[in-house]
Amino acid sequence: MNQLNLRIELSDGTVIEVLSSAGDIVKWEAHFNLGIDKLEKVTHLLYLSWLGVVRLKKTAETFDDWIELVAKVDVTDPKD
Repeated sequence: MNQLNLRIELSDGTVIEVLSSAGDIVKWEAHFNLGIDKLEKVTHLLYLSWLGVVRLKKTAETFDDWIELVAKVDVTDPKD
């Protein structure tokens, strides 16, 4: 399993760091009917980020509402 470290910056300047979980990845794969190794669209990255933020109880927004709050998402090196 390829866990990803995600750094999410919201439009208000809030930064949320998320390490994707096995559950996030399983839900992502079920939603897109793809393996996580096929993550290639911005939508894919945002959805995985949203799953992590919801799991951490950092938002109660739906995906469509939450993406309106996001300024950017980066995949970060776990060693940083």
